[in-house]
Amino acid sequence: MYEKICEILLNYVEEPETGLTPETTFIEDLGMSSLDVMTMVGDLEDEFGVEIETADLRSIFTLQDLVDYLSGKV
Repeated sequence: MYEKICEILLNYVEEPETGLTPETTFIEDLGMSSLDVMTMVGDLEDEFGVEIETADLRSIFTLQDLVDYLSGKV
């Protein structure tokens, strides 16, 4: 799951020089806009067959947060 999430994420940003790590943040480290994040969420929902609640996004800051959240939904 981690690898697939990274693959989808990299559709929206270039991989940072240090690579993606579980601690990578979407906005601060990768410079994603809120539109990028919402579009990525749609792709993740399609890929994993889940619905990500907008309210839940307020607690997802890092790649690991996203992996943990999706692991609990799938």
